Amino acid sequence: MRVIRKSRFSLTTENKDTRRSGLDIMAMSTFRSRLFSLLRETSGNFGMMTALLLPVSVGVVGLGLDATNMIQNKRAMQNAVDAAALATATAMTNNMSKDAADAMAKSYVQSQLANSLSDATTEAANLTASTNISTTDTGNGTIYDVGLTSSYTMQTNALSQAFGWKTVTISAYGKAEASTVTSSTGPEGNPLSMYLALDRSGSMNDATDTTYSTTCTDTYWTWFGPVTNTYACTQYYTKIQSLKLAVQSLAAKLNANDPTNSYVRMGADSYNSAADAQQAMGWGTAKVVSYVNALQASGGTDATGALAAAYSALKASNKTEAKAHKTSDFKRYVVFLTDGEMTGNSNTWNATIDSNVRNMCNQIKADKIEIFTVAFNAPPNGKSLLNFCATDSNHYFEATNTASLVAAFTSIGKTTTKPTTTRLTN
Repeated sequence: MRVIRKSRFSLTTENKDTRRSGLDIMAMSTFRSRLFSLLRETSGNFGMMTALLLPVSVGVVGLGLDATNMIQNKRAMQNAVDAAALATATAMTNNMSKDAADAMAKSYVQSQLANSLSDATTEAANLTASTNISTTDTGNGTIYDVGLTSSYTMQTNALSQAFGWKTVTISAYGKAEASTVTSSTGPEGNPLSMYLALDRSGSMNDATDTTYSTTCTDTYWTWFGPVTNTYACTQYYTKIQSLKLAVQSLAAKLNANDPTNSYVRMGADSYNSAADAQQAMGWGTAKVVSYVNALQASGGTDATGALAAAYSALKASNKTEAKAHKTSDFKRYVVFLTDGEMTGNSNTWNATIDSNVRNMCNQIKADKIEIFTVAFNAPPNGKSLLNFCATDSNHYFEATNTASLVAAFTSIGKTTTKPTTTRLTN
């Protein structure tokens, strides 16, 4: 009897342990199944990865946009600085002072960048420029070196600013050299074609304040017939006389550089309320001087036709001048003078004619023809027009008397015959 009870007890205990172990195994299996299921589950991964990577992606996009702007603005600034250095070095050969050249270089950079910066209004205010200008006299001419450094602070976009990158400084350096050095054997001829558009309106008969000595003659009648009295006297140059002297001075300067009439070609057209018959382009200056010496002042003022004739003679699509020079590497110039404003055949300023002349000047300059303008005691409307038409401020002259008019034309002659070479050196 005792053996049987012991056996039952032992059997009962083993059954309980077995059931408990089975429950543990089932629980562990369920846990493992759910754990593996969780690990295999991907339905929430996108949201989690997006939360982690979105800030980084936004920053990368912002940096990419700013990097593109930086490259574009850097290129624009380098082009502007190079162009400003070249223009300033060239201007120095026309006797521009260092202070004026410094101001010109800075202004040139600002104007060139005004339409190219990604945020012109903001960045123009941060634009800085500094120049280093030096001159070297060689005995046969002068070498002008212009170094220009410019920089500005570019504002980054909001995406980049979220990562603390708010601004970046962009800078560029340009250096140019202009030389007026000639060979030791004498001046080197500069191939050029020049066309004069000259005002001969009635106001060109007005007297200047410049006098000259001459011989005057008076004739009067007596009972015995006419009596002529000759005596020394002083007269005032008229504007048209002053113009003739100025053109002679210009021609003398051109002839000094081209004594054999091998480099300089010249033409002219005078105008009052309409253009006159022109003096066609030809070698040397003699025919143009004769043409101008024969001018008589009369009528109103409209330069449109004379400038159109100048453009027709010199434009690049007209190969006549290139064939004559036997090269396309020659300079083209227009000299435009008036003593008044555009009135047509009247005594009052005509806005339509003024606009037509400005359009003609734009066509000429767009064809890379340089325009020198001379305001000879001109009123405000006339000065405004000539300022607009001039290639730049160095190509604009104001003359108030005979001496200053002759000086202006002489300066044009010096500038156009000066053997200048300009190049970038950075």
